Amino acid sequence: MKSECFTIGAVERDTGISRDTLRVWERRYGFPQPARNDKGERLYPEDQLRRLQRIRRLLDQGLRPGKIIRLSDAELDTFETTRTPETPCSEDVENILTLLQTTDGVTLEAELLLIYQRQGMQTFITETVAPLLNAVGERWAKGDLQIFEEHRLSQVLARFLSREITIKQKTAKKPKVLLATLPGEEHTMGLLMISALLSSHDITVINLGGEVPLDQIASAVERYEVDVLGVTFSGAYQYENIRKYLNELRDSVAQGVDIWIGGDGVKRLRKIPAGVIKFKSLDKLPI
Repeated sequence: MKSECFTIGAVERDTGISRDTLRVWERRYGFPQPARNDKGERLYPEDQLRRLQRIRRLLDQGLRPGKIIRLSDAELDTFETTRTPETPCSEDVENILTLLQTTDGVTLEAELLLIYQRQGMQTFITETVAPLLNAVGERWAKGDLQIFEEHRLSQVLARFLSREITIKQKTAKKPKVLLATLPGEEHTMGLLMISALLSSHDITVINLGGEVPLDQIASAVERYEVDVLGVTFSGAYQYENIRKYLNELRDSVAQGVDIWIGGDGVKRLRKIPAGVIKFKSLDKLPI
């Protein structure tokens, strides 16, 4: 089976490594080594994308590119295991991962429903969904899961959570929270997970979804008279843009509206604007 290839834009989006940096590494370290299409554009094989995502996780821990990019795959395996050992999974998470790789979406969704009914929304999100997505990311980067399996899980989870959130929102009250991601951030699973947690506390949620222009977010905050604006940033988001965008949001949204930020992209963010609250994990959500 022919391996999937990714454009430099897709690699930038999925790793958070800028295309300029990718080109510098290519010249300086000899990696990545993209192929070229008939227009001369770079195309990156799936195994190189996986490796770049692993490198990005190590860079986020403060390591320097020159120390890890030239490592062989075996050396990178050892180095990554030492620095970031694979997170142990609960029995529920292992069962879901097994079903993901052996059955169809109907069976997978039925298993999610059983776990959800046993745990309730809050525990389901913090102890099953969050660890599950983390495990999927780790195993995908190591080649133990395929792209279509990751996409399948995302689709099933999105459908399942959306349905349960809709049920709980029928009785939701104030405060009112508006959720969105900014342009360039396509990852919206975090918004759904936050929506689910807020819904479990009878909080009204308006989820605008992904890649919403800043001026439209500000207009929606005013239109819907919300109390809180929540914005998430994945680890793949361009880190150097986050503080600038947060300052713009803070200036364009009424001071009485709190701004919550979360996700892997803001974990190392410092000097946060006044009125912006960072939560490091879902169980630290300020509710």
